[in-house]
Amino acid sequence: MSDTASGSREAGSSSLPARSGSSFHDTSTGSDVLPLGDDQLTVISSSRSPMVSEPMPESVARIIKGKILPGDQLGHFELVEYIGGGGMGRVFRAIDQRLGRTVALKVLAPEHACAKESVQRFRNEAQSAARMDHQNIAGVHYVGEDRNLHFIAFEYIEGMNIRKLVEENGPLSPAEAISYTLQIAEALAHTDERKIVHRDIKPSNVLITPEGRVKLIDMGLARTTGRENSDDDLTASGVTLGTFDYISPEQARDPRNADIRSDLYSLGCTLFYMLSGRPPFPEGTVLQKLLQHQGDAPPDIREFRPELPDDFTHVLRKMMEKDPSRRFATPDELSAELLLLADQFGLHPLLPGGRPWAVAAKPTASVLQRNFPWIAPVAALVCIVFALDFFWSRAEVAPSPIVGLENFTVPKNPHPDDPPFPVPAENGNQSTQANTAGIGTSSTTYPVLGTHGAFSSERDPLAEFLPGRLGSGFPFEPFTGNTVGEYRS
Repeated sequence: MSDTASGSREAGSSSLPARSGSSFHDTSTGSDVLPLGDDQLTVISSSRSPMVSEPMPESVARIIKGKILPGDQLGHFELVEYIGGGGMGRVFRAIDQRLGRTVALKVLAPEHACAKESVQRFRNEAQSAARMDHQNIAGVHYVGEDRNLHFIAFEYIEGMNIRKLVEENGPLSPAEAISYTLQIAEALAHTDERKIVHRDIKPSNVLITPEGRVKLIDMGLARTTGRENSDDDLTASGVTLGTFDYISPEQARDPRNADIRSDLYSLGCTLFYMLSGRPPFPEGTVLQKLLQHQGDAPPDIREFRPELPDDFTHVLRKMMEKDPSRRFATPDELSAELLLLADQFGLHPLLPGGRPWAVAAKPTASVLQRNFPWIAPVAALVCIVFALDFFWSRAEVAPSPIVGLENFTVPKNPHPDDPPFPVPAENGNQSTQANTAGIGTSSTTYPVLGTHGAFSSERDPLAEFLPGRLGSGFPFEPFTGNTVGEYRS
């Protein structure tokens, strides 16, 4: 088991005095008290009175009251914070000074420590928890005694029990309820493999971590099956034990007859509580509740949650059947049905190979996907603007009348006696003669527009080409830059 830092309420079992008629007789005070209506009270009724306790040291009395001071210790555990407790003792957050880890330290009350049976039951809780090795069951780390205070160091779990969760937030969603019930069923499958019956499944004994993982706690009433005549089977001396709002009919009649199907009944009552915010039979005295569990059909859960499908209500009714033979025979059978419901509600395991379960999250769209509806048309518009700008800019550039002539080679002049190419003067009215000596062997310079370049020619074909392109009388100048070039023939 992992050792988690936590704000757990790893509380011990509470107790009620022995039952006498419709009330209870407090064997420690000799007075009759009215039955309590707390649906989380674990009852361990017995005809035996605990031994009178001896006076306790002041430090011990302070610890039992939950009023610890800095530096208070039990064994090698430093008490840090009082968490809670019940009639059987108190629970503290403590530091294991040997291993440096946080634990939940459960301390047996001194008045119970005087009764051999109570001490043995307390030790049996530790032994039962030690036999478990499951991610959904709180682990045990140490058992000890200091100044006549018996204590157990449990795994410290950060989380909240289902009872408090529902009280603060209201009934759970069907998906949450299925997830938690699935995990409890897996924990019970493990206890069944180890031949242990929990016998106290209820909302306050189920912790939920912030990650949604279930932790089953409090093995105080656990019993190993197949031990009918064993000396350490403490149930044989008891009359009634369990929590009346969640106790199975057979466990109420005789706790020794409780098997794994009894735990499944209690789990059904716990699931009912998750969905409705109340146990199946919340009204009446303890005796009336026991009779209702024996013979009355539980309310239809759709009175509280009309949206639940028929398959869901069928599973819940089967879990709470009065006759154990009509319930799910094993936790695995229940898990198979719950998995079908999980599929209907879109649940999937959050961790590889198991639990916890959660509603499948919708795929998260990336920033591009979320903004694509407006990014696409804007991008298309930008592309169109750039394309139009490109074509318009090309259309506005007028081509040079003789662009490319710098690479034009004039063929040899076949008529060397032809007059030379006339070059217009600046005034457009006079013409000058270029050097005509040795046409074909000497060079003649022709000023032209465009970039400068050298051309070979034996005649003056440009005399025919340029006037036609530029018009007669167009002023030309000798080459002076990018606008005038030379042609040599």
